[in-house]
Amino acid sequence: MLHQWLELHNALTRAMDDHRTLCGAIEADPVAISQVRWQISKISRERTAWMLNVVNPTAERLAHTSGGAAWLAVQATTPAYRQQISAFVSRWPNDAIIRDWSGYRQSAAELGKMIRPRLRTEEIAIRALAAERDAPLARVLPPIRQVI
Repeated sequence: MLHQWLELHNALTRAMDDHRTLCGAIEADPVAISQVRWQISKISRERTAWMLNVVNPTAERLAHTSGGAAWLAVQATTPAYRQQISAFVSRWPNDAIIRDWSGYRQSAAELGKMIRPRLRTEEIAIRALAAERDAPLARVLPPIRQVI
């Protein structure tokens, strides 16, 4: 579980870094911005589907544990988080980005300040959940023998 989450997390952060780099330019590159926004959207949809199909059922099954509870607490904040993302995307279609590049860059930077802590909170919760999920297996496996 953790490995899959890290792959999705790394893909998203790479795309966000590409977006931040593009936003550092004095002039907008509409094609590149459109492509990276599409990439971020695609990765976000993949992450959401994976969380709904894999992580959430695991967290519900382990809700009595600290890891399950941690993930469920993160998920409780997800609708408000998604609403902020949707509002940003709606406010900034491609033509608005071109008309107000400076405003878009500022708004994107503010959104990034909201997203990064969210990703960190998700990481802490998913690590706790993965540890709880794997804990029963760790208890039944024999200790590793040292080879001399």
